[in-house]
Amino acid sequence: MAKSTRQGNNRLKFIIVDDNKHRASQIMDVIASEVNFSSCDIFENTTSARAAMRRTNYDFLILDVVLPKLDDTPSSKNGLDLLRMITTNPKLSKPRKIIGITAHIDDISDFRDEFQKCCFSIIEASNSNRLWKKLIIDAVKYDLSSSVSKLKSEKDIICVSVHGIRTNGDWQQSLDKLIDGHIGNVDSHIFKYGYFNAILFFLPFCRRYVIDKFVRDLLDLVNQHPEKEIYLFAHSFGTYIAVEGIEKTIENMVEIKLNKLVLSGSVLKSSYNFQRILTNTKVTIINDCGDNDNVLLFSEALVPNTGMAGRVGFYGLNNDRFVNRYFKGGHSHYFENEKFMEKYWLPIFSDSTDLKIVDERDKDKISFVFKSLIGNAASLLGNVSWVLLVLSIYFYLF
Repeated sequence: MAKSTRQGNNRLKFIIVDDNKHRASQIMDVIASEVNFSSCDIFENTTSARAAMRRTNYDFLILDVVLPKLDDTPSSKNGLDLLRMITTNPKLSKPRKIIGITAHIDDISDFRDEFQKCCFSIIEASNSNRLWKKLIIDAVKYDLSSSVSKLKSEKDIICVSVHGIRTNGDWQQSLDKLIDGHIGNVDSHIFKYGYFNAILFFLPFCRRYVIDKFVRDLLDLVNQHPEKEIYLFAHSFGTYIAVEGIEKTIENMVEIKLNKLVLSGSVLKSSYNFQRILTNTKVTIINDCGDNDNVLLFSEALVPNTGMAGRVGFYGLNNDRFVNRYFKGGHSHYFENEKFMEKYWLPIFSDSTDLKIVDERDKDKISFVFKSLIGNAASLLGNVSWVLLVLSIYFYLF
């Protein structure tokens, strides 16, 4: 009997072969909490697992090395036979990494050397070893970070980050540290413009001043490193600055090798048209949203020419170059700890996986409708406020 769960569009696939249903479920849960993946299949015996590996190319096999063949008595010989078959049978796709687990290491003493030749590691998953789940995740993450590092060591990359207003952008240093620790070989550029007062964002001249500064810095990077790909991360009002800056750079007929554009807590309108950016670059756009981002309600209602795409997403279809991802959290939940960036942003540097579609929004119909009504009310208030402001200026002048 097989159990499967899917987590989106990512091509990363796991297979767990374990006749201990509770332990297999625990493994799947810890993988889901720590790693992006598209599917995780669970099988209780080697016969079912072998059939699955004829159909599917798995990235990771987590194998209980003491298994039944079908309905017989569990034996380490069955686990070893499966490993030998994976190695020698061309009809079975070999996972790129195999992690062996067992309740007791002594159970595989007769075949331990052979198991270790095939397995990345063998972990004692028992009550006496409370760290076994962490060891599995560490083994997976080590392989993933090594794969990303190997992939990107062959490319020249610039990572640019842009913070929001009323913040010093501490998350930029945290992201820089994560990239340096897990990937390396990435030229990091942190764009700072100071503690920009929210009131000044109402004034087009002040807003334009920051955008022009960003464009100058971006043009300098492109001119100095024309061969390097750019991965750009922006938050809050920084998304407005980054996107407007990219638009202006394209207007100046400058070729920019923009590979990824990651927006979080975006103040852009949901109707924003990215067509020129998508047409003139090979960029993939990831828009990360917080379903309780109340800051954006005020932005939509009070700040001219802004919206709450970081709460409700951009209009249009998700595809291989554009995706909205929805998470539980507020305006800065992406940075409450480094776990979010490690789980959802570091894999963006790997071209070996597709974008993972995430939707953690409250599926309760009443709650969802209520939040939608609040958003619509904020949008309406924003339109009314802007009209009243224009009329006030008009009557004052004339």
